[in-house]
Amino acid sequence: MIRSRFATLRRSLPVILLLVAVTLAPLAAPPRAHAADVGLVLEALTVLRDRYVDPVDSVVLLNGGIGGLRAVLSAAGIQVDLAEIPAGTSSGRATTLFRTRFASANTAAAGRVSTTNLAYTAIRGMTAVLKDSHTGFITPEANRERVARQRRQAAFSGIGVVLMPREGRFYIRDVIPGTPAEIAGVQALDRIMRIDNIPTQGMQTDQVAGLIRGTPGTPVSIVLDRPGQADAVTLSVTRAPIQIPAVFQARVLEGGIGYLQIYQFVDRTGADVRRAIERMQKDGMRALVLDVRANSGGFLHELTATLNALLPPGRPIYQETTRGGQTRTTRTTGVPVLPSYVPVILLVDESSASAAELLSAALQEQGRATLVGAKTSGAVEASVLFDLSDESALSVTILRLSTGQGRRLEGAGLTPDIPVALNVADLDLGRDTQLQRAILAARQRLGLARVTVPAASR
Repeated sequence: MIRSRFATLRRSLPVILLLVAVTLAPLAAPPRAHAADVGLVLEALTVLRDRYVDPVDSVVLLNGGIGGLRAVLSAAGIQVDLAEIPAGTSSGRATTLFRTRFASANTAAAGRVSTTNLAYTAIRGMTAVLKDSHTGFITPEANRERVARQRRQAAFSGIGVVLMPREGRFYIRDVIPGTPAEIAGVQALDRIMRIDNIPTQGMQTDQVAGLIRGTPGTPVSIVLDRPGQADAVTLSVTRAPIQIPAVFQARVLEGGIGYLQIYQFVDRTGADVRRAIERMQKDGMRALVLDVRANSGGFLHELTATLNALLPPGRPIYQETTRGGQTRTTRTTGVPVLPSYVPVILLVDESSASAAELLSAALQEQGRATLVGAKTSGAVEASVLFDLSDESALSVTILRLSTGQGRRLEGAGLTPDIPVALNVADLDLGRDTQLQRAILAARQRLGLARVTVPAASR
C-alpha cells in the first residue's frame, strides 16, 4: 500500500487485531455523514470515473455493482431479477437504470439485507471489476482507524499481536512492543488454541481478531500452545488501546548481526530507521538483517526517506506513471546512515506488500541486499483515499508504480534470492526458518561459521 503521501487498500494480510490492511490517507476533514444508499454508490462511481489511473467504463462498473447486489441477496436466500445494463448505454441512462436495479434489490431485501449493506456491496462489486490491489472500499470504522494509525495514535483496542494464519491455525507472528500482550507474556510463534474458551481451529483471521478485540479494560482469556512446553499456557490479558510503532525491533545479535524489523511506513518511519541504525552501529553492528515480512506498506515519501538512509544519493528507487502516460523516476538524496561495507540481508514473505516490495526491489536492484524468504505479495500501486459522504472511503489507484529499473511488480511480486518456506511443522517447533536462514547468510558474509538463533525465533 503506497501513496504519494496518500493511500491504499490490500488483500488479506496478517492482521493486527483487527487492523484492516489499508493504506493511509490525507488528513482531510471528513464530510458530513449521510445515509449509505444508492446515492453513495453513484458518488463512488464518480470518484472512480474521474480519478482512477486508467479510463473506466461506467456501464462496466455499474454492472459490477449489480453483480455485487445479486451475490449478497442470493447469500440471504433472496431471488430477484437484476439484469445487467446493456453495453454502450450512455452514462446518464446507465445511472438511471442502476437506480432502478438498486430500488428493486432494496425492495426484495425487505429488511433482511440493509440498504447500507446493499450500497457497500455494490461499491465493492464496482471496485472488484478493476482487479486492482490498491482500489477498494473502506468502511467508516476502518476509515477512522486508518486516520488514527496515520497519526501514530491508538487505532483500536485489543492486546497487541500480529496474527499469522497457516493451514487453519493461528500463530503469533509478532508481539507489538509495549502492549498488554507483551506485558502478559505472550511470545512470538505461540499458537492460539482458544479465546475465551472458543476454539480457533478453522476460523477466519477476522473472526479470531474480532474475538481478541474489545472494550479497553476488559479481560480476554487466551490458551496458547507454546513450542517446547508440554502444557498449554493460559493467559488473561486486559485489552487496551493499541498504538503501532513503525519499527518493532532494533537490536544487535551475537557476532555483530543487527536485526531491524520495519512493520509499516507511517509518519517519521524514515527518521526512526535512521536512528535505529545509528544506535545499532554504536552497539557493534557489522551486518544487517532487515525484516519487512508482514509489512503491507504505507506512505511513499517515508519509503523514500528510508531508502535515503540505506543507499547512496542518486540511485533510482521507483518510477511513477501518470494517467497520461508520463513517467517520473525518484532517486535517493542526502547522506545514507548505513555504511556501504555493511552487508544487508532482507527478509520478505507473501505479506510483504507495496512500499515494502519497492524497498526490497530497490535494495536488490542496487546490489545492496540479498533477499531471503517467500515471494512477495505483488500489490504495488499508488493510491489516494477519498472520503465519501457517510464517512466511509474509497481507495483509488492514481499512479502506476515500477521499480527504479522499470520492473512492474503489481501481480508479479519479488522472488527472493534464497527461497525459504515457513511451514506449520517448523512453527510448531518454534522455528522461524526464514530468520534463521537470514542470520546464517549474514554470518557467512562476515566469515563467521557458527549460527546463533535469537530467542525470538525459537
